[in-house]
Amino acid sequence: MIKNKFNFRKLKKKTLWIMLGLFLLMSVSFALRTYKFEDWLYFKMDQSRDALLISSALENGAGYLPLLGPRAGATEVDGYLRLGPAYYYMQYVAGVLSGGNLPMSNAYPDLFFAIAVIPLLFVFLRLYFSRFNSFLITAMYAFSFLVIQYSRFSWNPNPLPFFFILAFYGLLRFFKEDDFKKSLWWIALWSFALGVGAQLHFFGFFSLLGISGLMILWYWEVWKKENWKKYFSKTKLKSFAIFGGLALSVFLFVSAPMIISDIYRDGENSRNFVQALGSKPEKKPLLSKVNKNVSESFKYYCLLSTSQCVSGDGFDEENVIPATLVIFLMLVGLGFAVFELLNLKDKDKNKKDFLFLIIAWMAVFFVLSIPVSFQIRPRFFIVVFAVPFVLFGFLLKLLQQKFGKKGLLLSLLFAVVIVFWNMKGTLAWFKEQQLSQQGDTKIKRTLILKTKDGVTLGQLQKAVDFMLERHKQGAKIYYYVKPEHVSPIKFLLGQKGGEDLRFSVIGKEAVVGAQFFAIIPTGTDPESGYNDFSMKFGVKYNVLEVEKIGQITIFEVQMLDMKIKKTEELLVQNKTKSKSDRVFWRDVFDLGEKDEVVEIIETETEENN
Repeated sequence: MIKNKFNFRKLKKKTLWIMLGLFLLMSVSFALRTYKFEDWLYFKMDQSRDALLISSALENGAGYLPLLGPRAGATEVDGYLRLGPAYYYMQYVAGVLSGGNLPMSNAYPDLFFAIAVIPLLFVFLRLYFSRFNSFLITAMYAFSFLVIQYSRFSWNPNPLPFFFILAFYGLLRFFKEDDFKKSLWWIALWSFALGVGAQLHFFGFFSLLGISGLMILWYWEVWKKENWKKYFSKTKLKSFAIFGGLALSVFLFVSAPMIISDIYRDGENSRNFVQALGSKPEKKPLLSKVNKNVSESFKYYCLLSTSQCVSGDGFDEENVIPATLVIFLMLVGLGFAVFELLNLKDKDKNKKDFLFLIIAWMAVFFVLSIPVSFQIRPRFFIVVFAVPFVLFGFLLKLLQQKFGKKGLLLSLLFAVVIVFWNMKGTLAWFKEQQLSQQGDTKIKRTLILKTKDGVTLGQLQKAVDFMLERHKQGAKIYYYVKPEHVSPIKFLLGQKGGEDLRFSVIGKEAVVGAQFFAIIPTGTDPESGYNDFSMKFGVKYNVLEVEKIGQITIFEVQMLDMKIKKTEELLVQNKTKSKSDRVFWRDVFDLGEKDEVVEIIETETEENN
C-alpha cells in the first residue's frame, strides 16, 4: 500500500516537472515568435490584399466576409481557383478581439497556432513516446529556425501544422477508443481539422486526404478477405454509417461557405478545381522529377531540422556533409520505425497505428511533391514540419534501448545539439533583420519570400509617416514604389491618412497642387536602371527631401513639366460595381445594395506561394 502511494507521488512529481518544462518551452517559444513582431513583420501584396478585405468586414460588419478564400497559387485555370475562407475568418476574429489592429492582427492567427501546436504536439507524441522523449521532440520542433520563421507573418498555410496534428490525433484516438459515444467526438474532431486544413492550402488538402485514407485502410485491414464478411454485418454497417455520416456532416458544415458560393455562382470554383486537376504538369521525365525531389528533400529536411544546408545563394557543396548526416539520422529513425511496425505484437496495435501514420505521412508527401519537384520551396514542407523531429524521436528511443541510462544522456545531448544549431540560425536571421532596419543589408536567411528585399512593415510604416508629415492640406499624394509594395503602401496610406486623403500611384499626369514621393531600394541610384525617375515619370524633377529607412530610401520630389489637370474625377468609393469573382455573406442574405462594395485588391500574386 505504501509502495503504491509512493509510486503515485513519483508519477505526480514527474507530471509536474513535464508541465513546468512545457510552460517554460512555450514561454521561450512565444518570446522568439514575438520579438520585434510588428517592426519585422512582412507585409507584401498578398498580406495587404487580406488586410484590405478584413478591414472592410471590420468596418462594415461580418456580411462583408467572403465565402471563398485566397487564390490558389500555381494553378492554370481560366478564372481564379480559390481556397476556402477559413483563414479569413480567423483573421476577422483576431481583428475583432484586438480592436481592428491591422495589419498586425492579421498575423495573430499564425502566431496563435504556432504556439498552440507545441502542447498539442506533445500530447500527440504521447500516443507512442515516453514523456521524456515527447518533451525532447517537442523542444526540437519548437526551436526549429524554419518553424519560427513561418510563424512571424500572415499567410494562409501557416496554421497547417496545428490542423495536421489535430486531425491525426483525432484519428488515432478514434482508432484507440472503445466507447462508442466517445468515438463520435474523436471522428468529429478529425473531420473538423480535415475540413479547416483543406481550406488553408490545396497541397495540405491532398496530403491530409491521402494520409487519412491510408490510415483508414490500414486500421481496418481491408486487404484481408476474412475481414470483409465481418464488415458487412448489420452492426458494423450501422457503425460505419453513423461514423461516416457524422464525419461527412462536420466536413460539409465547415465547407458550407464554399458550397453556398458555388451554388450562387453556378459551380464556378468547382469547375476551376477540376480544370486545375486536369492541367498538364511540367514536361520533365519522371526519373528527373524523382531525382530532383530526393535532392530537394535532402536540402529542406536538413534546413527544417538544423537551420543549416541552405544559404541565400542556394544549396552548395559546403552543405552536402550536414545534409547527408541529417538524412542518414532520419533514415535510421525511419528504419527503426519500420522494424518496430513489423515486429510489434497485435496487443500494441495503437503503437503500430502511430508508426504507420508517420511512415505514411512522409511517403504521401514525397509522392505528392514529385510533380512539382522543380518548383519546391521551403513552404511546401509546412505539411511535414513535425516529421523529421518524430524520426529523430525514433532514433532517441533506439539509443535508449541500446545504451540504457547512457542512452538517456545521449538523447538529451542530441536534442541540445539540434536546438543549438537552430538557435544559431534563428539568431543569425534576427541579426539580419536588425541590420536591414538600419541600412542596406544583403538578405540571406529570409527564406519565406520570393523577393528577398528585407523590407518589413516597420520600414513601410516609416515611409508612410514621412509622406504624411510632409503632406500639405488638401494635396493629393502620388507615389512611386516597386510593384510588390504598391498595395501595402496604398493600404497604409488609407489606414493612417484618413478618409479625406487622396493618393494614387504616379502616372504621366497629376492634379494641381499634388505632392510626389518615390521609394527605392537603399544603395541604388535614382537616375540609373530600373529606378531612373526621369524614365519612370517621363519628366525632369528636383529632390526636396530624402530619408533612408533601412532597406529603402524615400524621396519627396518636385515634378517639372508634368501635365497638370485642373480638376479631378472623384470616384465615390463603395458605389462602384465590383469585378470580383467573390461572393460575400451580404450577397447571400441580400444585405444592402448589390452594387455597394468595398474596393478589394484583386491583383493576387501569391508572393509567398
